[in-house]
Amino acid sequence: MPHVHRLSLPQCSRQGGFALLESLVAILLFVIGILGLVGLQVSMTRELTQTQMRSDAAYLAQEMVGLMWADIAHLSNYAKADADGDCNAAACMRWTDKVAERLPGGQCIIDINALNDGSGANGSDVEITVFWTMPNGDQHRYVTTTTIAESYTE
Repeated sequence: MPHVHRLSLPQCSRQGGFALLESLVAILLFVIGILGLVGLQVSMTRELTQTQMRSDAAYLAQEMVGLMWADIAHLSNYAKADADGDCNAAACMRWTDKVAERLPGGQCIIDINALNDGSGANGSDVEITVFWTMPNGDQHRYVTTTTIAESYTE
């Protein structure tokens, strides 16, 4: 009987399988890292947008205080009791339009209380509230309070 040689297939080395597994784990870790960076970027952009809106609201409120100081004789015309109401001063109406333009869903309330405390003051305490709504539906507000007085004695 002739001697028959059996052909044997080369065996896959365990090293090759481990290298493939190592590569897959490395790719998975890389993808998780990239997703983390994208999430961080989204979060950072959202916070930056909110910070910009707060900054704009503060600037607008201070702008209104300046307008009131410039027209102190007609201070009561700047009162705006609710967000849907109107004020009587032309500068206040333009400013209200500016709030609506600069802030998403921007509205404001201007509360003016005359000083009647017997101190000899001729002026008013003013509270300006600016509201806005972010695109995701979060509502925010900025409030500033000041006293606008022609004279104040203690």
